[in-house]
Amino acid sequence: MWFETILQSYQNPPVYHEGKKLPGFPSDTTQINTTGQAGKATLEEAYTFYQDCITAFNELDNPLNADKKLLDFGVGWGRIARFFLRDTPLENIYGIDVMEEFTAICRDTFESPNFTTCAPFPPTQLPDQSFSHVVGYSVFSHLSEAACASWMQEFHRILRPGGIVALTTRGRAFLDYCERLRSQPCTGYQLSMSRMFEDFSAARARYDAGEFLHSNSHGVSGAGAMNESFYGETFIPEKYARTAYSNLFTLEKFHLDPSRQIHPVMVFRKK
Repeated sequence: MWFETILQSYQNPPVYHEGKKLPGFPSDTTQINTTGQAGKATLEEAYTFYQDCITAFNELDNPLNADKKLLDFGVGWGRIARFFLRDTPLENIYGIDVMEEFTAICRDTFESPNFTTCAPFPPTQLPDQSFSHVVGYSVFSHLSEAACASWMQEFHRILRPGGIVALTTRGRAFLDYCERLRSQPCTGYQLSMSRMFEDFSAARARYDAGEFLHSNSHGVSGAGAMNESFYGETFIPEKYARTAYSNLFTLEKFHLDPSRQIHPVMVFRKK
């Protein structure tokens, strides 16, 4: 099983796939600081998204293979990107992130120069129509409306005709979760999440009406390269996703299975 192979590359490195060494991992501390978990737990979450992507690519008759190139947007330390090594070779996998420390980790652990640092807003130096697929896990769950719109335009530029974008965002249930935190003893980020909207009922009504929701309130807006000018907590409803980018993309799928996912998955095809 592919997941077990990747897990072994964390537990007992080095591990080889088709004669090539799989990427290493950053420290557990780095993993926890970025995903809240380390090792098997954080890889399971990544693998679910990987499965969702591969399923969508196949359903849309654009499978990932050795002739295609994939960009991991907001690559972090590469927990998502490594799973796609079963489908396309390392030289076809790229990643960008606003955090230089993360792209440096990827260049080191993947032993590849294909991981570069970008600004919070495009353009990038990536060539026109150079990718067949773009994926982004837990990125459009944080970007401002302006940033999301700008990056969708950039994805359209760098994708080949008919290219696929698979992204996650915060879902409606996360609003309920954050509101429930108000009745529980909590500190730190959980406390900030409980305060991100003054009126959660009004926020849910806006979401149900198809509005883009974004909060950059104190404590959820990040720090350093990820600041309140573009970063916070973001909820994109299906109605918005279907219409806001319709001049560039067709929303092919908006999917959430609470039994296996914590974020809705949005799958777009370039027009």
